[in-house]
Amino acid sequence: MARSLGYTPPTPPDTGARDELDDLVEALHDTGLLRALAGGARAYPTLLRTLLDAVDADTLRAGIALAGGLRDLDPTEAERLAGGIRRARSEATAAATGKPEGPVALLRRLRDPDTRRGLSAALAALSAIGGALREKG
Repeated sequence: MARSLGYTPPTPPDTGARDELDDLVEALHDTGLLRALAGGARAYPTLLRTLLDAVDADTLRAGIALAGGLRDLDPTEAERLAGGIRRARSEATAAATGKPEGPVALLRRLRDPDTRRGLSAALAALSAIGGALREKG
């Protein structure tokens, strides 16, 4: 009787990761992102130099401090405020391009509750900013 061979064929290496990487590169190429990423990588030193030239430490600190003021902003209130700002922009553009109102028409506007509410909000905001500027840091 013959002895069995001690040979086992080699198992092929797991190519799952290689296949996924190939799929990723192909998807990036198909969408154009691969070219954009490659261009960004080539331009990185120039972009970084431009950014560092434009932003100094004081500018960065000021930006961080201003962003801190947005930390506790309620999204619903921010949405309402943004809607009011959009309306204000369009109404201010229309008012600026039209015939200017006279003093009596401007005083008549003070009877409008929305005008008074807006003036009250603006004065409250100016008061808060003025109080903050008065405080010694």
